[in-house]
Amino acid sequence: VALSNLQRQVIHDTERVGCAKLDSARERLAALNPHVTIETHPVRLTSENAMRILGDYDVVLDASDNFPTRYLVNDACVLLGKPLVHGSVFRFEGRVAVFDARRGPCYRCLYPEPPEASLVPDCAEGGVIGVLPGIVGSIQAAEALKLVLGLGEPLVGRLLLVDGLTMEFRSLKVRKDPACPVCGVSPKIRRLADTETADGRPGPEHGAGGPPMRTS
Repeated sequence: VALSNLQRQVIHDTERVGCAKLDSARERLAALNPHVTIETHPVRLTSENAMRILGDYDVVLDASDNFPTRYLVNDACVLLGKPLVHGSVFRFEGRVAVFDARRGPCYRCLYPEPPEASLVPDCAEGGVIGVLPGIVGSIQAAEALKLVLGLGEPLVGRLLLVDGLTMEFRSLKVRKDPACPVCGVSPKIRRLADTETADGRPGPEHGAGGPPMRTS
């Protein structure tokens, strides 16, 4: 937990600066509701452990801050047949979608390839308004509950755009790409690999507006 984290979340506080985020989050959630079971995985998600870790859950929420992890989680969810609730933030903009390749597009259908690291500024350079992660995270939580309870119309095949400056919400249709390398007609990705950017370096943090989109 870093001091700079505190302005955009509510789960940590100043007393936890320097602590592992995993331990801090577990302690706070257990204090909120001691009747829930919290399983933590104190490892970095990789191609070697992603299928095992994510395979135990019904719904996966992606709150990662870099593109390699986003592509890895997406590919694992496609191969496992799991719905993925995606959220990203950058400056004053947020995006939320539910990617479920069994009945709609996946993350790669929208963003076929990760961008080069030099094309998208990271969070330290671009910044993010502190309230936006809370807005996007709450929408992700609502989508996860809808999926678990079988209620309403999840954001499958839709990308929700949140403009924090105008406080406008827009929804774009996202179609399944027949040429998608992981969920298309002839998928090329049949097992996981640790995704990197085109130049071989890890992707930048956040970057809601990073890769070019495919929408209708």
